[in-house]
Amino acid sequence: MGKPMQKIITFYPNDPCPCESGKLLCDCHMGPDGRFWNPRPLLRAPGQPTGYAHPGCYLRGTNDCSHQISREHYVSKSVLKQLGDLLGVTGLPRQDTDAVLKTTARSLTAKILCQRHNSALSPLDTEAATFFHHLAESIDDLNRKTLSRRRRIHLVNGEALELWMLKLACGLYFSVGSKGGKRIDKTHSIDLGKVGRALFEGKWDPCAGLYFQGVFGGKATDASYVAIGPVTVEQIPRCTGAIAFFNGFIFELLFDTKEVDPGPRWGLVHRPGEIVLAKKQREHRLFLTWPAGTPEASVTLRRDWWRLPHGQET
Repeated sequence: MGKPMQKIITFYPNDPCPCESGKLLCDCHMGPDGRFWNPRPLLRAPGQPTGYAHPGCYLRGTNDCSHQISREHYVSKSVLKQLGDLLGVTGLPRQDTDAVLKTTARSLTAKILCQRHNSALSPLDTEAATFFHHLAESIDDLNRKTLSRRRRIHLVNGEALELWMLKLACGLYFSVGSKGGKRIDKTHSIDLGKVGRALFEGKWDPCAGLYFQGVFGGKATDASYVAIGPVTVEQIPRCTGAIAFFNGFIFELLFDTKEVDPGPRWGLVHRPGEIVLAKKQREHRLFLTWPAGTPEASVTLRRDWWRLPHGQET
């Protein structure tokens, strides 16, 4: 018998790992403390540093750029593809407040990273796509009419999802984020030192990181829409994070808390280790892995709202 990994469901070392690798948990994603574990993605580019800082790359402070700039999706293409071929976008610079631009994932790109850094950060896109796939799959399954009572388990790298949100914050800041019709990179500052420390060293400001909030009811729109935006502090003014609305849930990332009060807020959970989506006798459990010592936090959403056509506006 082993130490249980979660308080609600007990996992043991010889159980199959919920990542569906076919391995035993003890040989796969079980950490030394008995909790789910997944290593941080290695985001530094391979080989020796280049010693070059590309002026168009927002990670040029590493002095490890390539000489080629890339066209980066500021919302990962792998995530956008799950939302459909046609997307609705609002909040672009010089766009009317209520206007909705119909576009495709291919169009939502900007030259903000060199090819070397774009490639190094690509594991974050993969992990984010995995999480949002599991989230959409869980909602679709709970919408089905079935007599099945099977519990479904999904395992996601929480650190990678958190860092993907940080990448999203930078993408919004340097490409399309706007306030009052003006690009925020012209009106607001951003602390790229904190961005680099979080990405490459796993060092965050106090109370910084990913926050999660489930939304019940509210406006139901077409599922091919998603809402994203920068988090800013107007008194400074500075960009401090990003907020995203996917599949009826709010994800908020704060990386700069120097002038922000990120204290307890109603309905927000910092670095949730478990998200339970339940309807009647069926449930899906999404387990998110975090660094050792992260307080355990479980979020259970148990209401008969899954039949709403969950959707978002961008």
